[in-house]
Amino acid sequence: MLQLLSLLESLRARQAQIDAARPTPLPSDSQLLADALANRHITAKRITEGRWIFEFRGNVIGGFANRVTTLVSAHSRRLLRDPAQLRAHLDLMEVPHAIEHDDASEQLQPMLPLEFDETDDNDDHPALLQAYCVGKEAVSVIAVVPDSGEGKKSLTVDVTDRVDEGIAQLAVSGMSSVPGLLAGAVNLKVRSLDTGDGGVVIGIDETASTVPHHYPNLGRGRAVADAVAEHILFTAAL
Repeated sequence: MLQLLSLLESLRARQAQIDAARPTPLPSDSQLLADALANRHITAKRITEGRWIFEFRGNVIGGFANRVTTLVSAHSRRLLRDPAQLRAHLDLMEVPHAIEHDDASEQLQPMLPLEFDETDDNDDHPALLQAYCVGKEAVSVIAVVPDSGEGKKSLTVDVTDRVDEGIAQLAVSGMSSVPGLLAGAVNLKVRSLDTGDGGVVIGIDETASTVPHHYPNLGRGRAVADAVAEHILFTAAL
């Protein structure tokens, strides 16, 4: 954690310029995805409330329903709601994890925002990360750190270019352990940004918001929705 906190001052110094180029208000998840699809000439057609299909050159290539795209299968969603099954799949693929909740509703509590205990020793506190994975790539990795200027509120920090490849691979391995899951967020706890050794998966969220990855509190952010749209095209071509 201390390693992350030491980055904040330099990142804050550059953030004003980054924020100036951001839209106001920030777009929603659905707006980000709609723009990414439109940029690839993919048409979204509404079928019923909350349900859409995606067409490309007259062919249906995917869709959206229940807060997820067709990159998330119904089977994977059922598995993610059963911590025992999730643990079993992670164990089968030899992915280190700390999935402990027996209550699926507890396991699915969102990672963001987080509150931190002011008495925590930040030098010993593990770093909390969320990697948004699409296909076989961790497209974005954000760290969640306490904001000393805002009491117990947390900040999101783009650390995609700062994490060791082993951390990115841990996230991808975690998502890949769930059959039928091609996009989603993997929550991690790591000892350092410099190594994946000792890191564990603490949750997988197929409905995680992409907004904090596009527009983190600190850092430029990553075009996660574009990666999702691109992978929808890719899977349609297979």
